[in-house]
Amino acid sequence: MTKQSEPIFDEILREEGLFSRAYNWLTHALGIVLALLLAMMSVLISYQVISRYFFNAPSSLTVELLRYSLIWLGILGSAYCFMLNKHLNLPLLIDALNPRWAGRLNAFNAALTFLFGALLAWGGYHAMIGNALTLTPMLHVAVGTLQSVLLFAGLLICLSQIVVLAMLVRSGRARIIDVVSVMALILAFILVASLFRGTETYVSWVDNHLELFSIVILFGTLFALLVLGTSIAVGLAFSGILTLSLQVDTAQLFSTMGEKLFNGLDSFGFLALPFFVLAGNIMNQAGIARRLIDFAMLLGRRIPGSLWQTNALANMLFGSLSGSGIAAATAIGGIVTPIAREEKYDMPITTAVNAASAPCGMLIPPSGALIVYSLITGGSASIVALFLAGYVPGIIMGAAVMTVAYIYAKKRKYATDKSPYRMSEVTRNFLRAAPSLMLVVVVIGGIVMGVFTATEGSGIAVLYSFILALFYRSLTPKTLLKVLIETAAATGIILFLIACSNLMSWSMTFASIPDTIGEMLTSLSDNKYIILLLINVALLIVGVFMDMAPAQLIFTPIFYPVVTAMGVDPVHFGVLMVYNLSMGVVTPPVGTVLFVSCSVSGEKITKVIGPLLPIFAVQILGLLLITFVPALSLTLPRLFGV
Repeated sequence: MTKQSEPIFDEILREEGLFSRAYNWLTHALGIVLALLLAMMSVLISYQVISRYFFNAPSSLTVELLRYSLIWLGILGSAYCFMLNKHLNLPLLIDALNPRWAGRLNAFNAALTFLFGALLAWGGYHAMIGNALTLTPMLHVAVGTLQSVLLFAGLLICLSQIVVLAMLVRSGRARIIDVVSVMALILAFILVASLFRGTETYVSWVDNHLELFSIVILFGTLFALLVLGTSIAVGLAFSGILTLSLQVDTAQLFSTMGEKLFNGLDSFGFLALPFFVLAGNIMNQAGIARRLIDFAMLLGRRIPGSLWQTNALANMLFGSLSGSGIAAATAIGGIVTPIAREEKYDMPITTAVNAASAPCGMLIPPSGALIVYSLITGGSASIVALFLAGYVPGIIMGAAVMTVAYIYAKKRKYATDKSPYRMSEVTRNFLRAAPSLMLVVVVIGGIVMGVFTATEGSGIAVLYSFILALFYRSLTPKTLLKVLIETAAATGIILFLIACSNLMSWSMTFASIPDTIGEMLTSLSDNKYIILLLINVALLIVGVFMDMAPAQLIFTPIFYPVVTAMGVDPVHFGVLMVYNLSMGVVTPPVGTVLFVSCSVSGEKITKVIGPLLPIFAVQILGLLLITFVPALSLTLPRLFGV
């Protein structure tokens, strides 16, 4: 679940005091720096495609500059989000507690995040010193200078948590004694852990039961911090650090922690993520929702419940452009809802249809979730193959919504529009929607045909969406700056999660945890479909409590080695996993898309759950179909030879 700015941050940003103005200025300045960095990267990736394709002269200098710019974007972007308190967490326990205990728990999380920031700054300092004489091949810049971003980000995170603690005390949500107590508690835990490391029991556990002990430490730490509402990125990092500390000297571990986070983002392929997000955000600003709805209305108006069918089709089309379930639910739902209310449609069902069909864009490419999966697997499942594999499952997910909507409409005897299609109307609506839909044709077609790579395709998507927005005259300089900052923040969250997840994955591999879990699962059954069924059940439960990105980052490194060792195709498993977790963004208590859909329509969640359940049932049938019939996912990739 993505948190918006907490009231304590709203307070400090509104205040007129010297410190508040300085903090506000620093946050604003950092946002502009990130926007300019992202804009520069967009120009560089476009130049890279043009120079390679038209002049057959790709630039290695550009590639290196883009790689390091991405790392700075991810790490500085994460610090920016900490300064605005927009990182992902699970506030279930915090929301359930009374204000006094919630304040204490918030103080604990702030103190723990401060400790993480201090460790990051320390690791960044050591990385700077240790790599001061090592130069990059093309830029000839000291690697230590580039790694200084870790020091800057760590200090900014520390500053942000000092502000959190100060505002908690000032607002009365926590007392000074609470802040001192949680700090003392953390220090006491560190002291006890240090003393325990010197005992014979500890040595015996490490020597004789390392895998089991590592599993307990890793998952015990991670899930304890998640329950307490700690930032998921911080939880991933600390679980990895504590697990590695079983076998690596603590001082050495902390000094290399920063380098591991830095190197965790050092991949040219990661660039596809921010660029596709940016392209989607620009398209959102280009006013394409109305055009797509008119086109979808044309396609679905003769089906019972035509407005619901239009909503589902439009979400599938819009989601394939934006890659965001939240964006689709907001843009399409915002237009469909008032029409549905005027035409006397059942509003809880309307809200359920909008919410359940919005995540289709997470499967229909270009999909950020599929990109993240490819990155986690180290490219074993190529982005191109995953994109092609996502079409049929995405359509199945949307068709499940349309099927239940059809049944609802027939039961309520909703009239259908049987007016004849006029060629002028068809042509007009198609031509209005065609420029937007061409984005998918150009980008996916270019990637599949080998004109450019998936990463370069993301740059083409940005260029195309930017030109289209200019053509529609919907993008002012102020709006463009806002889009760039929002994209930098959104990708900063995901990239930092990836970096911290890489730290956790490294610790898992180091301790042979995937092998141990694989043996536990295969002891239950040696049938790969039984294992996939068990994993599906586990992911459906996980999706109820966890958003898409963190769930992918935590569970892909665990399940991926198990299923691939049993002969499951990596592409098939990736699509299965994304389909499964896409349903989770619509299920409370962490169903962000459901919350957005309810806020758009004004309906209570309790009224929407009933109509959602039959849709979920049919979507789960679709999930089983995709699980047991791999050809639904793999036919298109194999047809195109990827």
